[in-house]
Amino acid sequence: MPKITTMLAAENLIYQSYLRAHPNIQETEDAKVRLPHLTRRLLDMIGSPESGQRFVLVTGSKGKGSTSMLLASLLQYHGLKVGLFTSPHLVQFNERIRLDGKPISDVDFIRLSNKLQPAIKEIEKNLSSTEYQGPVGLALAIAVMFFQENNTDINIIECGRGGTFDDTNVLQNEYAVITPIMEEHISQLGPTVFDIVKHKLGIVKDSTKSVIIGKQEPFIEEFMSRELQSFSGETFLYSEDYEAKQIKVDKNGTSFSVHLKERTYSEMILSLLGSFQAYNAAAAIKACEAILRQPLNEKRIQNCFLQLEWPGRCEIISHNPTVIVDGAINRESAKYIQEVIQSFGNNEVISIVGVPEDKDYKGVIETIAAISKKVIISKPDISHHTFPTDAYSFAKAIHKNASETEWLADAIDLISNDHFDILLIIGTQTFIGNAKRIFIKATFK
Repeated sequence: MPKITTMLAAENLIYQSYLRAHPNIQETEDAKVRLPHLTRRLLDMIGSPESGQRFVLVTGSKGKGSTSMLLASLLQYHGLKVGLFTSPHLVQFNERIRLDGKPISDVDFIRLSNKLQPAIKEIEKNLSSTEYQGPVGLALAIAVMFFQENNTDINIIECGRGGTFDDTNVLQNEYAVITPIMEEHISQLGPTVFDIVKHKLGIVKDSTKSVIIGKQEPFIEEFMSRELQSFSGETFLYSEDYEAKQIKVDKNGTSFSVHLKERTYSEMILSLLGSFQAYNAAAAIKACEAILRQPLNEKRIQNCFLQLEWPGRCEIISHNPTVIVDGAINRESAKYIQEVIQSFGNNEVISIVGVPEDKDYKGVIETIAAISKKVIISKPDISHHTFPTDAYSFAKAIHKNASETEWLADAIDLISNDHFDILLIIGTQTFIGNAKRIFIKATFK
């Protein structure tokens, strides 16, 4: 078989089984479609690299990515070597696999892809036209090999869509963190929210010592408590065992305190924006305590939160007016920035969008249009991407005040005389880099 020499080829290896089967799949339920036992077989074929490692699984409908990142950072600040596996990525696939906050290198990703390729090919031989090896499972295999090589102390693993039938659930996790749950992916996980909850609770197993439940609707928390009655480990519930209070959000960040039964962590300031981030941080703090089996160092928490950045996510690069850049290239990522901006209250927002044609540009435009008084379609001055020719017509069809410019600099000039509170520049990393180079030249009146 040909040796993998590029990241593009490595990514193709991750997705090729799914792309082969996808046109033939008629079923929608995860229980009938997803095959985590194939991930288990793959790991066994490469020597079970996850064996002996420690894992935390994080699932939920909202906030699982940021909660995973917060927990990994807190553990790192308290002296542990931490692996982190998340999805989706914003710009580069490498972002999904991190060691102490740093993405896996292209060289390591390509090397481990070559190591994995023979086992993937062998499993593929015996699959039917509707069976496939899940992309999350294949990426997970690379992650656990990388974490094993680097002798991590613990690994934080963000689950995919559900829990029970997610490829990550083949791991024997010591800890389970469950962020807020709501109705989502009904055809795959439903039909009711209680079915969805059961899917998420599937990450709680015999190997699990502690379950940390994030902020939930009361009826969901009650249902979860009943479902976990037979669980022999510890269960920590938001509002009963820990809670974020005194939450204040402004354009500089999120401040709050975290109250536990035994102690309070005061004057926390998180660089991430949004009141929901305080809830995520509280869950991360409680999970960190459960893992370390001791109180945390308050100064370390404060330093961790102040210096924490989520690359490509909601970065403020100017004030008066506020200029935010965000690397969202799909609907899911765009919803994050939508929620953050809405948390600021009523603001007049102008959005400039530059998403390539091979990404979910329609999903981004539609999501951002809902909070914008004006939407401008544009592109960076230098890029290897191809940008869609129908983005402007799509934007115009859903927003009465949409326009288009050839370059980002032209878009900024176009709004120089407009009144607005927030300028959102959203798109690829090159688009964001372009914005950082030129925004200081614009004069807003």
